Amino acid sequence: MRKFTALCLILFAALGLSAQNMTNLAFFPFTGNTASPNTPTSYLAAYGDQANSAGLYLDGTHGSSSWASDELTSNNGTTINAQYGVSSDKDLATINLSANGKSIVFHFSTAGYQNVVMTMAARRSATGFNSTVWSYSTDGTNFTVLPNFSTTPDTTGAYRLQTLDFTGFSAIDDQPNVYLKCTYDGATANNGSFRIDNVLIAAYPAGPDVWAPTISSVVPNDSTTLTVTFNEALDATTAQTAANYVLDNNVTVTAATLNTNVVTLTTSALTEGTTYTLIVSNIADQAGNVMTPDTVAFTYGVSSEFVCANIAELRSKLAYTDNSAAVNDNTEYKLEGEVIVTAVASYNNQKVIQDATGAILIYDPSGTLGNYDVGDKISNLYGTLTNYYGFLEFKPTAAGGQPIDIFQDVTPLEITLDQLLDDDFMINHQAELIKLTDVSFANPGGNFQVLNTYELTQNGTTNTAVYPYFQDANYIGAEIPAGTLSILGVNFATSKIGSNYPPFQYYIVPRSTGDFLTSAIAEYEINGIAVYPNPARDYVTFSTSELVESVALYDVTGKRVLSAEISDNRVSVSGLTDGVYFARLYSQGKQVGIAKIVKK
Repeated sequence: MRKFTALCLILFAALGLSAQNMTNLAFFPFTGNTASPNTPTSYLAAYGDQANSAGLYLDGTHGSSSWASDELTSNNGTTINAQYGVSSDKDLATINLSANGKSIVFHFSTAGYQNVVMTMAARRSATGFNSTVWSYSTDGTNFTVLPNFSTTPDTTGAYRLQTLDFTGFSAIDDQPNVYLKCTYDGATANNGSFRIDNVLIAAYPAGPDVWAPTISSVVPNDSTTLTVTFNEALDATTAQTAANYVLDNNVTVTAATLNTNVVTLTTSALTEGTTYTLIVSNIADQAGNVMTPDTVAFTYGVSSEFVCANIAELRSKLAYTDNSAAVNDNTEYKLEGEVIVTAVASYNNQKVIQDATGAILIYDPSGTLGNYDVGDKISNLYGTLTNYYGFLEFKPTAAGGQPIDIFQDVTPLEITLDQLLDDDFMINHQAELIKLTDVSFANPGGNFQVLNTYELTQNGTTNTAVYPYFQDANYIGAEIPAGTLSILGVNFATSKIGSNYPPFQYYIVPRSTGDFLTSAIAEYEINGIAVYPNPARDYVTFSTSELVESVALYDVTGKRVLSAEISDNRVSVSGLTDGVYFARLYSQGKQVGIAKIVKK
């Protein structure tokens, strides 16, 4: 694969092109950039055909994140990749642990152009961001991750030339708007930095397709299928010829099925933990350009010592009693056992999974795992571990499969406020679904704000206990309830909130408005959503402060039996046969809860 190779004049000549045919669309030298706290959060290209129109954004627009003043700074730059006679003046540096998972976005136009190449000088410190995930969009809203694209240097402490070669990647060719997003992750200290300088975006004038296809990624789905993704649509005859794909270690390819630019290979059995080499040749695109043989290595699964039967075994692989720093374990583990999703958040694609032995938070900013709903039962998850300031996180390294089952309930652990404040007790229940009963907010009437802490009172004890960690939860901005209530949520701990380092403490993190229970009618409740009457004959009403706009009902086999828009949180079940059903509740297109219904 040549995604990370430097530009090669020989390649251009072989294709009948020359390096001089490329047009510089935008160049960002960061000349005159200022250090923190005055570092800008947006830049216009200083040179190129789109000078003063193409931009770089760190201000929350065009799909970027909003960067704080203590997360950006500027240092001395470099002459690597310098254009237009600029000197090594200044660079742009991203810093601070609070910026893990944040993104910058380059916005430009490729109207009339194709085969984009981005080059830049980059360097990082030993504790700086060690992961850069790139994605693209043509509307600034919906981004697609680019597998195997990275600009992370292979060393620390020195600038290196980094190249993103989108040659033949037709999705961003000849588009009025292109957005390239870089998401940073892996910083382990506040003074750790990732620095970029002399960013050049260039492309060829649009013309006939003369570029052969290239492989974007190879992903083993299971022991007998592989997904091979190419950068463009393929010719069906060559792509579906099994003989064009050769595997080593006595594994044979028996069939190849094409879906536009994605080929699914059926193979003889792969062995868990084994590294294979795939040789692909004679594949043509729809313009007839034939690729030269390309070799890609991949590993199916992990070796036996890294396979974990349950969450407790997975949690035993990395110590998490030290809450003074973030510690990454780059070992890939396989969580083989069946687990249930108990929480889902769009921000950084966070999820929480739980089984009978424990729970763990999934941190997935690149969306590797895929989409799951609360109540889905899944298994065979691959990922790495991080001790994030005393809280264990699991970061997926492979996509997950279809749910084994849906609408599975997890009974929350009922605890007291005193137990929540007992670190020795709560460390054994990290990320588990917990419930506090007969509590009240010490200061009701205000509005919930993300990453703030809130005090609860129970049996004469008052202490900070609620932490809105899920940043897209639907109760953010809602009024803090008054009176006595019960609260469901995920057990979360940290010694770091944003850029602050408060004393280490465990909190309850509600997932939605349905986790604030103000009544006791929930005989058949899941995730804080109560239903009455239950059992029901004609109608059921969902007890939640969220306005439910639509509902989908499923039987116990997972078959959808009803989908309807509703008002007053009420739906008719008169047409259903007697039995048990599950409801997914939606508001503004987003799932806000699950309910269990008994029809009699």
